[in-house]
Amino acid sequence: MSNYIDPKDPLKILNKAVNSVILIRLKDGTEYQGRLKEADSYMNMIIEDAKEIIDGNIAVKYSEIFIRGNNILFIRPNAD
Repeated sequence: MSNYIDPKDPLKILNKAVNSVILIRLKDGTEYQGRLKEADSYMNMIIEDAKEIIDGNIAVKYSEIFIRGNNILFIRPNAD
């Protein structure tokens, strides 16, 4: 079995990104960067050591946040 991840299967990509730093942009333009702790099949996520980024600047830091999958515009894994 190889380590190939099908780019058409975003849940596998997301599961592989657990414990790594990711960047999430919401539909309203807000971005969060932090360590992905957990994700489910709806792409709901728990992010640790999260930074809320607005207009390229860190606005707020959170120890842990929950993001609903239906609010996500895109996710960039390995964003450190």
